Amino acid sequence: MNLFLRLLMTFLRARLSRERPGLFDITRIRSRVMLTDQDMFAHMTNSRYFSFSDLAIINYIIRTGCWKKLRKQGWFPVVCSETVVFSRMLRAHQAFEIETHLVGWTSTYICLEHRFTRKNKETARVRIVARFASRRQERVSMDDITRLLDVETASPPLDEAYQGMIADVEAARARKREADFASG
Repeated sequence: MNLFLRLLMTFLRARLSRERPGLFDITRIRSRVMLTDQDMFAHMTNSRYFSFSDLAIINYIIRTGCWKKLRKQGWFPVVCSETVVFSRMLRAHQAFEIETHLVGWTSTYICLEHRFTRKNKETARVRIVARFASRRQERVSMDDITRLLDVETASPPLDEAYQGMIADVEAARARKREADFASG
């Protein structure tokens, strides 16, 4: 229930906000570590960082105006890879902020970054590689997405961390295709 209420609050705040940042701007959400977010070591459990990253993506998609356009097409993002690097602990009742920004894209994948901060000091950084899927089972490329969102610029260059994540995703997809071919 805790996460459902946070999802609902994030959705409503983003929808009701007058702020409409651009795709390359930073979006922010604020939250607080609740007792149910903690692990047995009295700090926010590792999995919550990914849950909060999902909330931050929802906030980003709605505030930037992408949600209505994507929904109309029946397209939605699917996370393919996530990594997190921790620098400081978050404990119960501590307030924190998540800054989300678009890092770049390839022909298939979109790359986002979330910076978790407390009192302007980074506590964690989550990198996400995602692709877009269609409710109609059609292939959705990043060219389709950039056309839909009227993006006329090329992607900024992706750093080695994202390139490595994409290579890992592609290797996993190749293994799946080989296994499907062998069994079929």
